Amino acid sequence: MFDLNKLGDMAKIAGEAKAMQEKQDKMSREQIDLLRKISNQLDAVISLLKERA
Repeated sequence: MFDLNKLGDMAKIAGEAKAMQEKQDKMSREQIDLLRKISNQLDAVISLLKERA
């Protein structure tokens, strides 16, 4: 016999996993954005240093 309680538990776990994945994806996008900003700032610093040399 099919157990509907287990199906409900599995659906809950799947929903939680999806929410966790979305949160991780958001954090990854934020980290990538921050790394791009840092990279752009470093490029600007390098350019300024080269101009002074």
